[in-house]
Amino acid sequence: MKIIQDGLTVTPGCVRGKCRILNSEQDVEFVENGEIIILPYSHPMFAPALFRASAVVCENGGKLSHICIVAMEMGLTCLTGVKNITKILNTGDDIMVDSKEGAIYLYE
Repeated sequence: MKIIQDGLTVTPGCVRGKCRILNSEQDVEFVENGEIIILPYSHPMFAPALFRASAVVCENGGKLSHICIVAMEMGLTCLTGVKNITKILNTGDDIMVDSKEGAIYLYE
């Protein structure tokens, strides 16, 4: 198990599941129920994916960025400011997001 710990807590929670990297609006349609979505930045085009996601992790943006506000309103576990996370993880990786600790655990 690898620990990545440098995230900023947006909404507290602890969620384990498969992750899905989203790099463009076209990737949103592939999100499956319960996946943890990993975003390179906050943008409204990613918002529809939150309806199927169990948690959200964003590389850039603060607590008041669009995706973070939507995640808060929906009660989704959310971390932001996790540098290079889209390069560390791959779609399908089994991870746990512990936003209280600001950590992501990668199970190998």
